[in-house]
Amino acid sequence: MTLSKLKSMKKDRGFTIVELLIVIVVIAILAAIVIVAYNGVQNRARLSSAQGAAQTIVKKASAYAAEGTSGLYPTTFGTLTSAASSTSYAVPSGTVTQLTTVPSSAPSSPNSIMFYTCGSGAGVKVGYWDFVANAAVSTATTFTAGDVSGTCSLATT
Repeated sequence: MTLSKLKSMKKDRGFTIVELLIVIVVIAILAAIVIVAYNGVQNRARLSSAQGAAQTIVKKASAYAAEGTSGLYPTTFGTLTSAASSTSYAVPSGTVTQLTTVPSSAPSSPNSIMFYTCGSGAGVKVGYWDFVANAAVSTATTFTAGDVSGTCSLATT
């Protein structure tokens, strides 16, 4: 074998282990960035869904007060879910779930809400789980309808 053939064989052998490790590390770093970004997008989507469910319940409670003869807001979440289908304030069964306690960890469904009644039908507050902050929203930042200046308590039914 000649010297030129030995040099050309050395060039044709492929990648070194160091080169392969560098490529693997770069791919791992990119994968980690994508996973973190994807989780953030998922949490923002869940938060948006939770806020939408809470806003829907507030609108339904407002419609209940507007359609009712006394002008009072519902004192239980069940009033909205068991309403006749002909009313504008009926919440379709299974679309929103009521949490009867403030959760310490994220609920399984983003459409889970906390329904607070204020002043014997004077108003309502609707809370939800903040999936981005990983905590239940405080009662100060919930969606509200009616007079919520009085005492508000979490409805258990």
